[in-house]
Amino acid sequence: MSQKTSNKLEKLLASRDPHKLTIEGDFVHAAVMMILKEEPKGASMLFIKRPDSDSDPFSGHVAFPGGKMKGEDSDKLETAVRETREEIGVDIAHSGRVLGELDDVNPNNPRANTYIVTPYLSVLNEEVTFTPCTREVEEVLWVPLAHLLDEKNFKLRLRERDGIPREDYAYIYEQYIIWGMTGRILRQFISLTRHLF
Repeated sequence: MSQKTSNKLEKLLASRDPHKLTIEGDFVHAAVMMILKEEPKGASMLFIKRPDSDSDPFSGHVAFPGGKMKGEDSDKLETAVRETREEIGVDIAHSGRVLGELDDVNPNNPRANTYIVTPYLSVLNEEVTFTPCTREVEEVLWVPLAHLLDEKNFKLRLRERDGIPREDYAYIYEQYIIWGMTGRILRQFISLTRHLF
């Protein structure tokens, strides 16, 4: 994406205080990295497809690279950078630029509702080669931002969790459905930044 658009995104994110979740209890702190790149037909966003696994609360989901905070991480940004490197072999600190953070998210998924997840937005400044960790990543895909911005590829679904109807934002791309926590993060990103694209 153009330097001008990157700068506008960075300025926009810096101009707002991201909403931080402070929920009492024993919560798992985690972070994800949203990655943009410029292509001949416009910007694209990176997603991973997680493999099916009984031990993964996000089994089979299309998601952003990321994971749980570890003791050696100085903050959640370091978590997002480390997890991106571990999961797809891309070092954002070397190959890109972090533009800022979005609001914390608490997944509706009953198997992951003890997570507090902080999303970060970044842009690549060079071509990268992926080396996916096959235990955590089945596939890496780029989705054109124009496709995600087109409302005909979006569905608002109502799903019940704990007896409460909740809105679920779903984006359809080819055979993939981006939904759940990732859909909510994506919806926030689009709501904040649509006017810049």
